[in-house]
Amino acid sequence: MDKALGVRRAESLGELLAQSYVVSLHCPLTPVTRGFIGAREIAQMPRGSFLVNTARGGIADTAAVVEALAGGHLTGAGIDVLEQEPPPADSPVVRAWRDPNHPAHDRLLLNPHTAFYCEEGCAEFRTKAAREVLRALKSEPLRNRVN
Repeated sequence: MDKALGVRRAESLGELLAQSYVVSLHCPLTPVTRGFIGAREIAQMPRGSFLVNTARGGIADTAAVVEALAGGHLTGAGIDVLEQEPPPADSPVVRAWRDPNHPAHDRLLLNPHTAFYCEEGCAEFRTKAAREVLRALKSEPLRNRVN
């Protein structure tokens, strides 16, 4: 199947990163993925690449991302999740985002972990909550029970 599609599998993360101009992270935070992308992994990516993390804070080292942006290795980064939320004011990523003179400022998109937030998303939240209330009033099993 790979040959039919013209796909060549990478044998290691380093090999994959070396040929990836865009890396977008979409995985859970686990002991294996914590610190998955750091300075070493970013250095393996081609100069001029982009990194996007909408997965979980802690998977990508945001200080290393800012350093790679400031040094020109990464051309851009989009970050929706941080190691600590809310982040401390002295966080490297917050400083880069706030300071228009920081060399990473114009190439950093920082989103406050609300990428899901839109009119449709809010309507869906309200609708699902109302349906759960109706299920409870009818003594039906709840679908989103937490306890």
